[in-house]
Amino acid sequence: MAAYEHIVKSYNVGDLLDDIASADPPAYLRRCFAEGCSAPSLSWRRVQQLALCAMVLEAIVSDREYEFFEHELIADWRIHYASACAKLKDTAALALRRVVERDRPEDPDAVAELEQLARSLGSA
Repeated sequence: MAAYEHIVKSYNVGDLLDDIASADPPAYLRRCFAEGCSAPSLSWRRVQQLALCAMVLEAIVSDREYEFFEHELIADWRIHYASACAKLKDTAALALRRVVERDRPEDPDAVAELEQLARSLGSA
């Protein structure tokens, strides 16, 4: 079973990585987490995007390896953005907790994965 398989199910991870890479990665992640904290509600697609951004953050800051990420790209981001990304952990965890409380996805396995991801960022 892949890590966070219910979150990433049917989401094009490659497209998200391309979007992050074509922007300033810390700024892109910051905007995503800010939306997660402040939006009145998020669609499931936006919840998936938020969770994947949190996973990218965790991969950069905590050297976590995910099989569906481009390892060379993440390694490069670790070198260039680890310091800036480390400052985003609390905001990312808060955004994930708010999504679980506010939007409560229908899939209980996805909820458990979102909660686990929020906890791992809180302890990262």
